[in-house]
Amino acid sequence: MFGFGKKKEETPALAEAEQTEKLAEHAQAKDAEGKASISADEMAEFEEFKRQKKILEIRRLLKTIDHTLLKQTAKREDIRKLCAEAVEYGFYAVCVQPVYVSACNEFLKNAPQIKIACVVGFPMGENKTETKVFETKRAVADGADEIDMVICISAVKNGNYSYVKREIKQVVKAAKGSPVKVILETSLLTREEMVKAALCARDAGAAFVKTSTGYFGEGAKVEDVKLLKETVKGACSVKASGGIKTAEQFREMLAAGADRIGTSSGKEIADTLKVNM
Repeated sequence: MFGFGKKKEETPALAEAEQTEKLAEHAQAKDAEGKASISADEMAEFEEFKRQKKILEIRRLLKTIDHTLLKQTAKREDIRKLCAEAVEYGFYAVCVQPVYVSACNEFLKNAPQIKIACVVGFPMGENKTETKVFETKRAVADGADEIDMVICISAVKNGNYSYVKREIKQVVKAAKGSPVKVILETSLLTREEMVKAALCARDAGAAFVKTSTGYFGEGAKVEDVKLLKETVKGACSVKASGGIKTAEQFREMLAAGADRIGTSSGKEIADTLKVNM
């Protein structure tokens, strides 16, 4: 295991761009003069810089991950492990069902940097608005820092976008300043429906539009992430979630414009990044 989330393990900071440029120019100057290459000490310093730069970049990438466990078969010990991995790897948040928010709050009491995200109206989205509002208020009271709500997909299919927007707005209000991520379930929507639903979320004050629950259809797709990014135009962020299992998929979603990644494979992705970067 490796402690990407443990800043105390870093060596003294090196001035990234300036240090690289300085060492590179020094090496080129010596070569141009026909002298010996840079000294062993300088080479060791340069290699340490590259190592630190790699660690910092991996930490940056892992900080986009919501480490997720939403299976109804999850046990308390599974949630404890989820939280421990989030701390060890330096993920942004854990994402859990409402029944486990209090447990996460307990397990993460010494790691306030790890946020707790709670799903609402999950996974169908067909709860009444009042139910989603109650779930949101209870989740915040239990210690949730973020809310991942599923929209009423049948309202989208019926073209009732005023209902969609109104419901999101009420959940945002109930969250009392905690960021709300609005799950669109993109694999069940047409492109036109996707755009209109994303605009509802943006205009209702959502912090994120999110692709999927991971329970239906194909989950996150690169083209959907790109479409959502273009639609919201920076007014809110984009979270890709559902079926993201590999480091390659993870990086593809980030390249497409995702600001946050929801995955139950965070540990595996982190281990792969460590080896391959």
